[in-house]
Order: sequence, then C-alpha cells, then structure tokens
Amino acid sequence: MKKLTIFFCGILLSLSSFAQNTIPAHFDEWVDLMSVIWRLSGSREYNLCRIPKYAQEVDSTFAQFKNHPVVELAQQYQQESGISYDAVASYALHLKVIDNGDIILSDIFLDGGDESFNRWSDQQKKEFLPPLNDFYHDSNFHEWYLKQQKLYAEVEKAFNTINKQVDYDWFNSYFGTQSDGQFRIILSLLVGPHNYGCSAQLKDNNYMLSPVIGCCEPAEDGSVYYEANMVLPIVIHEFCHHFCNRLNSQNWSLMSKSAEKVFQVKADQLTQSAYGSSMMMMNETFVRSSVIRYMVSHYPQISEESLVKVEEKSGFILTQTLCDALKQYEQKRKTYTTMSDFMSTIAKAVNDFDLKQYVQEEKKAAKLNATYKVNIKDGAKNIPSGTYTVVIKFSKPMVEGVAMNPSTSGSEFPAFQGYSWPNDKTLEVRFFLKPSTYYGFTVLGPRYRTKDGHTAGKNIEINFTTGK
Repeated sequence: MKKLTIFFCGILLSLSSFAQNTIPAHFDEWVDLMSVIWRLSGSREYNLCRIPKYAQEVDSTFAQFKNHPVVELAQQYQQESGISYDAVASYALHLKVIDNGDIILSDIFLDGGDESFNRWSDQQKKEFLPPLNDFYHDSNFHEWYLKQQKLYAEVEKAFNTINKQVDYDWFNSYFGTQSDGQFRIILSLLVGPHNYGCSAQLKDNNYMLSPVIGCCEPAEDGSVYYEANMVLPIVIHEFCHHFCNRLNSQNWSLMSKSAEKVFQVKADQLTQSAYGSSMMMMNETFVRSSVIRYMVSHYPQISEESLVKVEEKSGFILTQTLCDALKQYEQKRKTYTTMSDFMSTIAKAVNDFDLKQYVQEEKKAAKLNATYKVNIKDGAKNIPSGTYTVVIKFSKPMVEGVAMNPSTSGSEFPAFQGYSWPNDKTLEVRFFLKPSTYYGFTVLGPRYRTKDGHTAGKNIEINFTTGK
C-alpha cells in the first residue's frame, strides 16, 4: 500500500515525450462504487476528495443511504478487520457485472494472488455482495455514474497530458524482462491524495496491474489539473512495484535478517506511514531507488542526492545503498542482463549496510535539525471558518516546499487552497474551513529540509474544531 505525502514540492520537470507506448488512464465504476460506500461509512481516507463540487455531488446524492446495510457492514469491517485504504479499491477491481445487472466476483483471478484482496476473509468477500447489490440498485448508482462522464473525461484528459510523458518502455528494458502484466491506470477523485498500487495474479499466471491514482487538484477557474512533479513519480513508482516486489520476495532469504534489523530502527516512523514490516520497507526502498534512477536518467538536471535525502528522511534509510548498487547494475548490463541476475548483489549491499554507524551519525545530525512551531495548537476550538492560514515558523532557513498528511485521529483534512514562503523561515498554508467541523493535519517534520541539509525533526499532529 502506498499513501502519498501530499503537496511536497521539489524539482520542476521539463516535460518531453519519451515513448509511444502510453497506458491511458480511465475511471472505473466499481472503484467509485466502493469509494462512495466507504465515504458514507465515515472512513477518513475516502473523505479527502480534493474536488469540492464532486464531493458535494456525491454527498447530496447518497446521503439518504448513510444507514444502508452495506454501509453498516463497511463500518464493521473497518473496526474488526481494518478493511480500508487499498483493500477497498482491490475488492472493487475483483468485481464484474453480469447480464441481469447484478455484481459478482470475477473468476479470472488466482486465489491468494492479491495481497490487498487477501485482507478480506472469504466470508467477508461473499457476505458483502448481497448488500452491495442492493445498494447498487437502490441508489441507481449506474445512472449516477454515467452522469459523471463529462467530468471524468475532463479529469482523464488532464491526467493523460502528463501521463504520456512516462517512458513505459523503460520498465522492461531496465528490469531486463518482458512484463507478464496487463497494465491499466484507474483514476479516482474519492481517494483524495492517496494512490494505491493494486495488482493481482490471474489464473493464466499473468498479472493485472491497476494502480488507483488520486491527487487531482482544483484550479481557480473551476477546472482540474495534476502536478507533473507529483504524477510522474507516482506512475513510475506504482509500475515499479510490479517488478520490485516479486524480486524481493524471490530473494528474501538472502537479506531478511539484515532488513529486519534496519526496520526496527525506523519501525515507529514507517509503521505510522503504513509500512509495518521489513518486507514492506524493502519493497518501498527498492521501488523508490528505482524511481530515483529513472528520474536521474530522464531528467539530468535532477540531483540524485536531493531525492535520496527525501526518502531517507521518510525512514527508507537504505535508499542510497540501493541506488549505488543499481548504478553498478546499469554499468554492467552485459554481465547482468536482468535485474534477477543482480539480486544477490543487492542482497549483499543490504547485508553490508553499517547500521551501527548510521545510528551514531543520526544522533549527531539530530542536534542540527530545525525546530518549528505552528500557530494553532492541538485541541484548539472555535477556529474561524472560511479561509484560514496555518503559519509554521522554523528555527533555521528551509528549502521551500510543504509536506502535510491527514491526522491519525480520523478528523477531516481541510480543503487546501495554496501555500507560500514569505521568507525562508516561515511557511504559510491556506485552507478553507467549514463551520462546526472537526479538522486535523500532520506536519511531516522529517520531510522538510534545512538549507544546510538537515530536517525539521519530528512530526506534529494538530486537531481542531471550527466555530459555528
């Protein structure tokens, strides 16, 4: 699962076309159906839609079904089994409609071949279908979905303008193997800033890779747009998972003990970001390192060092180690024709990582980190509604950018309107706040960088309530 840190601004990319093989992006009725149900259930991650008019349309249309049995069942699954985030989207991708208009689970997938779908028990998968069908028919969901096609076409056009810049030929060339995957990109406005790397193995042993991409933003003129800086790395990231995860799994015995030791050092930070195991950490590290190598090779103006630092501050402290190993791979492709041939070298690099030295250096560096204060205190009440500016003051000059995530409390993430740096120690983030609403956000301290190469220390979580 991948939860994207929203609004982190760094390098600016100069768009240019690299390949003719583009995978167009589309909306999916079943992803939208499941997203609406989880939104009605109160699920925080499905209540972060960035397009206000669309969110209002969803809420006004389906508010009368908030107590529908399928919504109550969704709430039960979240509480008892943690069915949320990518597990919701993954279930949607296993659905299909038959001639009588009913929804069933598709029979094209291999049992156990989808990690996200496996978070649903067999009983849950089956018992969810009858109330799901009732909701689908009772709410006339299909008719509503068709009415959204004009907006969906606008969003698809905005996304595909950037998506066509992705060098899709790079994946097979870089990993040295012809993909056995069926690739498709699914857009969803209801997943807000999140992106889910959904994939499933088919009964014919091929894979269906279906990343679900959010991060669509509203423009001042009412249109929608995607930031190239955000979209390109996301798409590359999700498709890299198809290759990296399996390579790690196939070679896990070669590096598992060392990976576990590294994970324990960053367990709190990584678990908070939904990467709760050493395997998940290594999958993400391998993917993020591959993305960095892609970005550096396609955009020479980009500094690898700056990209690596962002990932290391996010807890993926083996990123430079893997980037260095991947450089060796790139230089010796006559010897290593595929990434699979090179995995023993990657495992050795992980095993050779000097964790003790890293811990010592981190303690020294922590003393040089910036501190910061926010102009709103956690637990504040009667914050005025309307446009509100969150001011973050740092103790040291900072690299411009903004990194904020939703709060872990279940509060609503406020509607983002923009940000600015009046000076290099002050960040102003503008939100639009509704009256009588419980809001929250997390300032991601480790994602901010000082101009002398350090960070802003720990995360700070702020929850507050607006006045009437």
